[in-house]
Amino acid sequence: MGKFKVFMTDKTWPDLEIEKRILSSIDAELVLSKGGTPEEICQEGRDCDALMVLFTPMNRKNLEFFSKCKVLIRMGIGINTVDMEAATEKSIMVANVPDYCQDEVADHTIALLLEITRKVGLLDNQVKSGGWNMDIANPVPRLQGKVFGLFGCGGIGIRTGRRAASFGMKVAGYDPFLPDDIFLKEEIKKYTNFEEFISEVDVLSLHVPLTSETHGVIDNKTLNIMKTDAYLINSSRGPLINEDALFEALENGTIAGAALDVLCEEPPKNLPRLAKAKNIVITPHAAWNSIEAIPELRVKAAEEVVRTFLEGKPKNLINREVLAASY
Repeated sequence: MGKFKVFMTDKTWPDLEIEKRILSSIDAELVLSKGGTPEEICQEGRDCDALMVLFTPMNRKNLEFFSKCKVLIRMGIGINTVDMEAATEKSIMVANVPDYCQDEVADHTIALLLEITRKVGLLDNQVKSGGWNMDIANPVPRLQGKVFGLFGCGGIGIRTGRRAASFGMKVAGYDPFLPDDIFLKEEIKKYTNFEEFISEVDVLSLHVPLTSETHGVIDNKTLNIMKTDAYLINSSRGPLINEDALFEALENGTIAGAALDVLCEEPPKNLPRLAKAKNIVITPHAAWNSIEAIPELRVKAAEEVVRTFLEGKPKNLINREVLAASY
């Protein structure tokens, strides 16, 4: 038995060789859950020193099982599946892996932009069905000179903005937490008023985390402020958007189109209502995907566990108040 027990709730890759190799440096034993309901999984790992979590929700009830856990690593970027208040009350440090797959998501965001504007998939399907009519893609806007709006200018947002700029687009951003010098360095026009921002951009691309403040931020009011020829892109989290409001906006011509990599329900139990809307593209939460992305995630998540026990905290600690409470 190792010096530390690290419990992994779930995974989608075939083995644990990467994680075991990295964790062996601190003599940590890695245990993968046998599976079951979220409660059963958490009960199984109740005596662990560290948690590595992919999909299993870490709500208050599930976190109660962990009496000696020091750190929870969310194996991904989003932390909306973790009850941060409950984790902090239990003195569990929570970290994510915010710096993996950033280029993949930026690439996919631009791919969504090109698909919803150039409609390559629509044209391809038509030709393969025996047609030859470019007019079915109209109207097709020229991207050069248009304003690409970043709602959120973190690592992925900045990378997406750089790609948009390479098409000759003007990049604008709304992010109250980004220092002014980054806006200047990246040549992003800074907006301090959200409504003014969304009313002036030609493309609104979402790159913010899902929180109580951002949940449903794209609603009837927001959509009606946007230009009628503007496009909405979401490669962040589905619940940022009120999907009923977006459906109505697309049907009524309130905006020109939308391209989504995420939905409120994933995977949807039935065909989403949005899939029936006019001028929409939906991909199955695939923006992060590449041959290199999963190994990168696995390495960085395991390294955060090692760093916690060697240095006292993970690099990407989110609930820093845990440290303050320990002194």
